[in-house]
Amino acid sequence: MKRILYILLLSISTTVYCKDILIFGGENNKDFLGCITCNEMASNSVWNEMSTYGWKNGFGKWNPFGQYKTPFSSYSACNEFSQNGPVLVDRDGNFYGRLTINEFVSKSICGISGNESICRSLKIMCAEQ
Repeated sequence: MKRILYILLLSISTTVYCKDILIFGGENNKDFLGCITCNEMASNSVWNEMSTYGWKNGFGKWNPFGQYKTPFSSYSACNEFSQNGPVLVDRDGNFYGRLTINEFVSKSICGISGNESICRSLKIMCAEQ
């Protein structure tokens, strides 16, 4: 799992030249869901398992039954039919895509203009509920 997370982090980091890439989701993408390029020790990092924003924290923003990781929520990164998965933006508001396994959403990391290795990593992470 650590290797998959590292590949995902490295792919996104090198793509955007080491900027802090933040994840926002929910209605109008107002809910902060963590930083995907931040150090795993950062309190807002999705790689920090003890953080509220940690992907593997079963009680945080990314808990398997919550609206952002469940395969059933319209706001989930792990719902293959969701049109409203979380967005990836930097601190300046530049948009980098949608964090969703739905291949048919515009600018999805799993879509035509997405990144195959990032998509594969996200699918594995979603499957490890």
